[in-house]
Amino acid sequence: MDSPQALFQTLPFRISSSRYFTVILRRMLVRWLSLTILSLALLIGATCFDLRFGIILLMFIFIILPLILFIFYYNYALRPEAFFSVVEKSVIIHPQGIDCIYNEQTRNILYWKDVQRIEIDNKAFYIFTGNNTYFYLSREAFASVDDMRNFEKNFLPQIIS
Repeated sequence: MDSPQALFQTLPFRISSSRYFTVILRRMLVRWLSLTILSLALLIGATCFDLRFGIILLMFIFIILPLILFIFYYNYALRPEAFFSVVEKSVIIHPQGIDCIYNEQTRNILYWKDVQRIEIDNKAFYIFTGNNTYFYLSREAFASVDDMRNFEKNFLPQIIS
């Protein structure tokens, strides 16, 4: 362990950017799915009566939807949690927060006081600092299974409480 306060240090790991943003998109779709489906169904139904609504539907699909996706990606891709989730790094977990070792430099990524919630998956820990911003911590990144279990059973309940 590099830091005297460090509780855990992980092996180098990364997540693909597509997988990272799939989680965020899935959450947004669940939140906005009914409105989107209703709008598309109304436009498709209106197209049956007047072809001009079909043009509006195509404009929505090919102009507005890509613009929304671009803004969405741009908004969340520039966050430190997103950047350090998708690059290869090692993580140092200490009582104050999480530091990443990236390009042979240690950078502070998040403080535990900024964490809103932690979701536990069978492959990873999703440490949310906002509604749609999270830090991805892979279970496979821990040096041993005992470290991972110790982090999950002893350290996480202190952070969550």
